[in-house]
Amino acid sequence: MRSLILTALFCCTQIAAAAAQTPCAPEPGKTEKCTVVGGDPANVTPSQKIAAFQALVKAEIRKGMTDAQKQAFINKMHDYFDFSTMAEAALFGEWEKLTMEQRVQFSVAFAGMLQRNYLKKLYSHADYVATIGLEKLKDDKAQVATKLVKAQKGSSPVDVTYRLHRTKMGWRLYDVLTDEVSLVRNYRSTFAELFKSKGFSGLMDHLKKQNTGPLP
Repeated sequence: MRSLILTALFCCTQIAAAAAQTPCAPEPGKTEKCTVVGGDPANVTPSQKIAAFQALVKAEIRKGMTDAQKQAFINKMHDYFDFSTMAEAALFGEWEKLTMEQRVQFSVAFAGMLQRNYLKKLYSHADYVATIGLEKLKDDKAQVATKLVKAQKGSSPVDVTYRLHRTKMGWRLYDVLTDEVSLVRNYRSTFAELFKSKGFSGLMDHLKKQNTGPLP
């Protein structure tokens, strides 16, 4: 029990520290930037949240990043992604079978793996120009369509759709669709097979291997 409490406190501390300063998109026609302590301001829209994330990617993601730069970007991802919700969704159907301690262990390991894999994926998008399209809003959930276009002739555009929900910290991503392929659903099918064949310990071994070694 003591181990569970310490793990949960550590996880919450890391998330809170990463979310202490959240960049937000300026109002239309203005150029100033703002920093908010404790989360997003109430007037930040889902599209503005995605615009801020795209600006962060454009400013920081490049080939030849140092380990410190990579870690700094990963820390900032907590300002944009709801990793806890994504972890629960990735284990849909199996989540309720886990103890509270197992949920914490899985959530921390899943977040680490997702951050690494998403960082690696963003390298291939570094040469693309991102544009924001239609925003769909219903209650506390939103969907923002974007398109990545490469300047090089003959290259095909990439459609990326972000799904967000409103949290106490503001709008946070809970899924990303690339050309209509869901990030969370991809993990769900893999994890379901591992859980059924090797149990929770086998699933955790898989995640530990994914989190081993230097950042990509």
